[in-house]
Amino acid sequence: MDPITIVLMGILTLGATATVVFWHQILEWGEKNVFPWFERHLPTIAPYVRKAFSRVDNVVTSVRIAIKEAWNRVSQYLLKQVVELNRQTSNTWVQQVTSWVIDVSGYNNKPVVKQITTETEVSWDNLPEDVRKNLLRQKQTSFSQDVTEIRKQEMALVN
Repeated sequence: MDPITIVLMGILTLGATATVVFWHQILEWGEKNVFPWFERHLPTIAPYVRKAFSRVDNVVTSVRIAIKEAWNRVSQYLLKQVVELNRQTSNTWVQQVTSWVIDVSGYNNKPVVKQITTETEVSWDNLPEDVRKNLLRQKQTSFSQDVTEIRKQEMALVN
């Protein structure tokens, strides 16, 4: 995939994410500012603007519901997930992801909590921007983050 396609996909993904998270605020802004402006200045187009917002609302609402359902399903089995980054060299970091999951395929189908750890090398350039900023500001050689807690906070925003 060429770089421009990757950049465009990233921009579209960020835009879609922002729309889903902030949809209520966007809709309120539309009702207070956009709709009245079109009704006052371009009344022939105003119904089409409302219809466009309505169609986007249908899509965003469906996506929000799907996200909540997916997270509720995952959180039934994923108890906690922690990502740790440790500096190996000036440009290489070891990413360790530890997950605590409920495995229902245990002895006699009794649920068992399993700890699963995966480790990969990550170059500095491939670390998320917020992580790089944090590491640079605090001059850290390691970083740890509870992913499940962050997702719970994000789900609170989606509600």
